[in-house]
Amino acid sequence: MTASKKKDKIFHFQITEFKNKTSKAWRVTGYWPNGDRLRKNFKNKTDASEYLTKIEGEAEGKKNDYQLTRTSLNRDQLVEAESATNLADGSSICEIITHYKKLEAAVKQQADLTLDQAVAFFEKHYRPEVEELTIYTAQQRFLSSRVGIREKTLTHYKNTTRLLVAKNPERMLHHFTVHDIEKLLRPYKNPNSYLTYRRGISGFFTWAMKNHHCLENPCTRLDRPPQTVKNIAILSPDEIKRLLKAATLLDDGAAVSSVCILLFAGLRPSELEELPPKDIKTERIRIDGGKMRRSPRATSIPPILKVWLEKYPFKGVPKGWRGKMSKLKEATKAKRWVNDILRHTSISYQLERDQDEPRTAFNNGTSTQMINQHYRDVVDDPEVITEFWELSPETIEKVKDKIEFKGKRIIEWPTDTQLKKLVWAKPLSRLAVDLNVSDSAIRKRCKLHGIELPKNGHWQREFQRAKAVL
Repeated sequence: MTASKKKDKIFHFQITEFKNKTSKAWRVTGYWPNGDRLRKNFKNKTDASEYLTKIEGEAEGKKNDYQLTRTSLNRDQLVEAESATNLADGSSICEIITHYKKLEAAVKQQADLTLDQAVAFFEKHYRPEVEELTIYTAQQRFLSSRVGIREKTLTHYKNTTRLLVAKNPERMLHHFTVHDIEKLLRPYKNPNSYLTYRRGISGFFTWAMKNHHCLENPCTRLDRPPQTVKNIAILSPDEIKRLLKAATLLDDGAAVSSVCILLFAGLRPSELEELPPKDIKTERIRIDGGKMRRSPRATSIPPILKVWLEKYPFKGVPKGWRGKMSKLKEATKAKRWVNDILRHTSISYQLERDQDEPRTAFNNGTSTQMINQHYRDVVDDPEVITEFWELSPETIEKVKDKIEFKGKRIIEWPTDTQLKKLVWAKPLSRLAVDLNVSDSAIRKRCKLHGIELPKNGHWQREFQRAKAVL
């Protein structure tokens, strides 16, 4: 038969019965749409019918999403089987049933419960490991929980945690990873700056862990921090003298007692700022403020500090203390100035004076390891050490270095002994012209230094007495 005649055939299939040597059989015959002939035999009519239904759909171009298969299940059972297959979500139903059978056996063995009872108990008693918070909400809770800390420390926490919040305040706190923290800290090339921000962020995540807002502190898995620049420096003998001289000249010596406490007793600046005058005893200074407030201590008052405090009593840090220290720093002309340089200087001279690391560490609220690591043999001239502990007010008055304060006129006051003679030698109005100051400035200076002034009418009586003699 030619191809054209095949195409003229009716393209449907049919089942015909025929007999072979021993039994009946059924044949499916017909033509595909392309003209190819189909001829296939089956032992039973059911199989032939199923095949006929399948190929008729294929010939018409239909795609079936089902497969005809002989089964012993009734219609309701087939519906249930299909539903179970859909619930399995790609897994084997046998595997799922086996898994839950094992769970039920384990629960039964451990607690003599059914799986349903175990699930009910879990639903009733389960609590999530973390309370999920956005990073912004966590930051606000963290800052509000920092009760009783110094304002400077609170500002430090605000600045460091701001890095976490800046790009996406709505990001979940527990989603932060080690990689995220590394990326935030990467711009800080200076080792000290890097460590400052790293410590602040680490403190925040430590708080978050304690309050069940995250499971770990990602900072603990950061690489080893870079080596920090050594931040220990001390003033030279000449720089110390210029510092004390400048302190006596600045604002009538308002900062002298504070400077001397730092220089001779070794307090930290934060401890000085929170030091009440009542905590300066006869022999010791009690310290329970500053950034080490959790470790209160008492440090002895060396004889030279007693001398300075007798002349310049401590009434608390003066108003504008940090501005005054900035001016003193300029007047000192120090080659290198670091934070806590007065404390470093004090500890270095204490160590060489006492030759006792544990005692020096105890007095200054630090460890023996720190003393040995940073302060050993910093000063090695015995004469310089002796001179330091003898820097009395009288010694500093004799210092001839020219002291300059940027934008501020320096008044070269006479010594207290000289000033006491001068105020009784001539009226304050004439003395003010000689000293190039106002008479009110002289009064203020005398009051500050305990110098008695003539009473009102004294110079009028002296004038009348001199006139009577003439």
